[in-house]
Amino acid sequence: MTNTKLNAQLDSARKEIANSLVRGYGAMRDYAQLLNKAHAFDWFTVEHTDKGEQADIINTEKKAFYLELKQAQHTNPSVVWARVREFGKIERYGDDPANTESDSIEGEQGESGKENANRSPMLRNIEELTTLWKFNGKQENLDPRIVEAQKHIGSALEALGLKLNMIA
Repeated sequence: MTNTKLNAQLDSARKEIANSLVRGYGAMRDYAQLLNKAHAFDWFTVEHTDKGEQADIINTEKKAFYLELKQAQHTNPSVVWARVREFGKIERYGDDPANTESDSIEGEQGESGKENANRSPMLRNIEELTTLWKFNGKQENLDPRIVEAQKHIGSALEALGLKLNMIA
C-alpha cells in the first residue's frame, strides 16, 4: 500500500472516529434532555442502591439502557450512563458546580436549564413549586405563615399530578 493511500485512509478513519464521538455525545445529550423532560425530580442523582418509587423508575430505565448498550456490544455501559447523568445535570442546571442544587437556581430558566428558554406553564409551575417545596423543607424554625404556605404548595404540586413523597 502506498504512503499516499495509507495516509488518506488514516485521515478518513480519524474523521470517522471524531464524527462518531460527536454523534455519540449528541445522542447522550438528547437522551438526558428527554429524561429531564420526563422527570421533574433530579433523576441523575439516583444511585443504584437507592430505594423508593423514583429510584425504581430510574433503575428500570437504566436497565433498559444497559441492555441496549450490551446488545451493541459496548464494554462499559456504566461509563456511558455516568455521562448521560452528567449531561442531565448540566442541561438542567448548567455546568457551574455552584448551581447543582435546585434551590440555588435563580432567574428564568427553561426546560434545557438555559437562561430565558421557553417553558410550558405546566413545567414552570412544577419546577418553581418544587424548588420552593424543597427549600422550605430544608429550613428550620420557619415562620408559621410559611409553614401554612408549605401546605398549600404541597396541595398545588399534588394538583399538578406530583406525589410529594417522590420529591427528594
